[in-house]
Amino acid sequence: MAKSIAVRLGGESSSFAFAKLDRERLYGRKERQVVDDEGKRCASAWLSTDGAALVPSGGLAMLYVDESFGTVERSALQAVDDQGAEVAQLPATLGVEQELEGPLPPSRVLDHAVHSVYVLTPETIGATLAAELKAGKVYGCPYNFRDDYTRQMLFLVANEAGTFALLGTAPAFAMVRRDAAPPAAAGDGDEMSDDLDFSMM
Repeated sequence: MAKSIAVRLGGESSSFAFAKLDRERLYGRKERQVVDDEGKRCASAWLSTDGAALVPSGGLAMLYVDESFGTVERSALQAVDDQGAEVAQLPATLGVEQELEGPLPPSRVLDHAVHSVYVLTPETIGATLAAELKAGKVYGCPYNFRDDYTRQMLFLVANEAGTFALLGTAPAFAMVRRDAAPPAAAGDGDEMSDDLDFSMM
């Protein structure tokens, strides 16, 4: 049985079944198929630069090649920090109750790069959370679909169409803005600079 998104607010537990909302679900799907002279469907593949190997679609995701051109299995990869020490994975949160934070200002959502949207179906929902979402409030909690090295953020929102989870990550860079006017360019003080006579053009 698939695990649910489990959260808690004010001592009340809630859980949601979820389905990813993607372009295909919204607009349908079209697929362009390439066929040969006999009408049989062709499959894509990758040809190595020396022409000695033909790798089927998905074959490149199974292993990596190191600096000595030796193959490395994906399962053997290990994340390390700047000092070369191993980094432990963060556990998945599915099926594990997460304490909700909020209500959050909408700007908190905008501070994240949202990469996935889930359509939520309440299995059990606390009265407080249901009322807050109905009032347009935003709540959030940590989220990981599986064990991973980075933690995502899940934002709960609702409208007349249903209840949704927005999944995002905080950018690794600081946003910049111009707090001061740019320095005056040379020639800005010229009294004739704005006296344009378009009839002379």
